[in-house]
Amino acid sequence: MNPASGQDAPLLVAQGLTRLYGTRIGCADVELEVYPGEILAVVGESGSGKSTLLSLLSTELAPSSGRISYRGTDGVMRDLAAFTEAERRLLLRTQWGFVRQNPEQGLRMA
Repeated sequence: MNPASGQDAPLLVAQGLTRLYGTRIGCADVELEVYPGEILAVVGESGSGKSTLLSLLSTELAPSSGRISYRGTDGVMRDLAAFTEAERRLLLRTQWGFVRQNPEQGLRMA
């Protein structure tokens, strides 16, 4: 149970999530649980794997290893890799929200 939200079951679970780019590591062995009502921010230094992690969680990239599961409106936890393309698009349009940072917005450009 997540004491912050009082929820028993997570909506999203990432287990052992890893993405390799050849010999380079995009992210390694990520473990993550997101519960109903939680808002999550992913922060870190440039090159630390934030974009890779979000691309994995949003199914834009396939993991090199690991698993991502999601509890749908039916209450059933399913592996995101088993979702059809149509199911993934519907999920991204109706239930998930990602705010991607434009690096130029953080710069003072004259």
